[in-house]
Amino acid sequence: MSIDYSDMAFPKPGKKKKRKIHKKSILNSQKGICYLCARLNGDYSVKQTEEHHILFGAGQRAISEENGLKVDLCIEHHRTGQQAVHNSRKTRELLCKIAQTEFEKVHTRKEWEQIARKNYL
Repeated sequence: MSIDYSDMAFPKPGKKKKRKIHKKSILNSQKGICYLCARLNGDYSVKQTEEHHILFGAGQRAISEENGLKVDLCIEHHRTGQQAVHNSRKTRELLCKIAQTEFEKVHTRKEWEQIARKNYL
């Protein structure tokens, strides 16, 4: 007894996921240059960087993407160092203040508070 598969399409036709267009950073961050090294130390040397979403956690990453609230950070400023945004509240809030200042050049404070749920200025 054999099964006839002649009417089946391989691979299965499926819907393609709609790709979201990711907005460019409003903070003029460049891949390969750590935003905090450049801003705090004047170090514009090229190094390995990771994208950091300024608003993160519970659905905030998508909001960061939509509004361009992201920067490239070296590994030390992103995850591993003592002053890394994921280890230091002071550094994290500094980035939020900078982001809010840039955001409010085009939008209102009320709009910022709606997406960030907090005023950093």
